[in-house]
Amino acid sequence: MLDPNYLRKKQISNHCYSFFERILVINNVTDLSLVKNAAEKKIQEGVLTRYVVVDEIVDEMLSFFQLRREDFRLSLNAKEYGCANPDWVYYNALGPLAAIYSCRSEYLLFLTGDVRLDHPLPWISPSIQWMEKQENIKVANPVWNEKYEEAKNESYKRSGLGLGCFYFAKQGFSDQLFLVRRKDFRQPIYGEIRSDSAHYPRGDVFEKRVFSYMKNRGWERIIYRRGSYTHENVV
Repeated sequence: MLDPNYLRKKQISNHCYSFFERILVINNVTDLSLVKNAAEKKIQEGVLTRYVVVDEIVDEMLSFFQLRREDFRLSLNAKEYGCANPDWVYYNALGPLAAIYSCRSEYLLFLTGDVRLDHPLPWISPSIQWMEKQENIKVANPVWNEKYEEAKNESYKRSGLGLGCFYFAKQGFSDQLFLVRRKDFRQPIYGEIRSDSAHYPRGDVFEKRVFSYMKNRGWERIIYRRGSYTHENVV
């Protein structure tokens, strides 16, 4: 059985931030009624504030972002990653796009359902401070899966203790967890795909599109280097 504190604690409160709203994006589910009922219970408990059903907004959302379903193509090596269905690339993109489209706050923290923080980590406030201080910083996240050395190697410098402990990177983006300013990403910016984005496997996925747009404009990300989130595939 799923840990009853998983959503409340490991996905929300451990980020040590008072969120304006807490949205569940319901995307590509078999039993919509069952999921909606479970979401309603979490709203009544005060864990969530609302939920968004992707199928109910997908047409207006794709039109807003100037995207079409056929834009989400598989790569030739997709089978190597256990993905041979173009629907995977499409539905994988709809989750973060729906969150960005539906968000009402100035900043958005997005994380997939299989991402968690096992311990409290006060990383969001200093991340926002850096974004407001330095215009070209557009994305923030903690280290991923305890890979501190990998995060260090992907960066070109690190900050001191003044506004928190961060690595600075000129490229890189993951749709597992990201903090962004809403106005930067709620635009039709997802049509660019660079030739050097092939390290994103499976196809023309959401994160490949964000990586391309960011790199084309010199946008940077910061990585909070004093803590890690865990991404663990749920089967």
